[in-house]
Amino acid sequence: MISTPRTLLASLIALAAIAAPAAALQKGPSPAAPPSASADCDLVAAAPWGDDADSGLVAEAVTICGEDGRIRATLSLVDDKGETRFQRVFPTDEVMLLAWAEPGQMDAALTDWLGAFTHLDTTANIPGPDAEFPFYAAEGVTDAEIDTLREEAREMACIVQGLESALCLVREGEGVREVGVWLFPG
Repeated sequence: MISTPRTLLASLIALAAIAAPAAALQKGPSPAAPPSASADCDLVAAAPWGDDADSGLVAEAVTICGEDGRIRATLSLVDDKGETRFQRVFPTDEVMLLAWAEPGQMDAALTDWLGAFTHLDTTANIPGPDAEFPFYAAEGVTDAEIDTLREEAREMACIVQGLESALCLVREGEGVREVGVWLFPG
């Protein structure tokens, strides 16, 4: 379990050092996909919330190759009844851990990306407004709700959603709620 925001940031910085080619990346559409990109299409990875098979919630990532040459990953959180509780599509060239994958290595990148759901943080570690790497509440989430989440210290999964940010989610009843975006150095 990640115990402090600095531990989260240190982990992400270490990943950045391992994958140095990211410095050459530029956000935006990729040129047409080379023929080898087809190996990165229709891949599936899954990870249970908190690395607990009995948690009742599994993160699934599926890659789809578009006609525009870009690969997109659909992240779905599915409960034990098969109901989708959260879903979002991410262009892989705009997500730090996925953008670094060499052709044919997206399956390993998806597994690494879903690691957020096996290494949970708590809402007690949501940084304040004056933090070096701030947290921005999701649309419709108030400052009072963020303060309450900090006090409750609930399990929170923050998955890399860009080149310098992570999308943070908490379980709420049988569902999942997006609580905000946490910035980190890219």
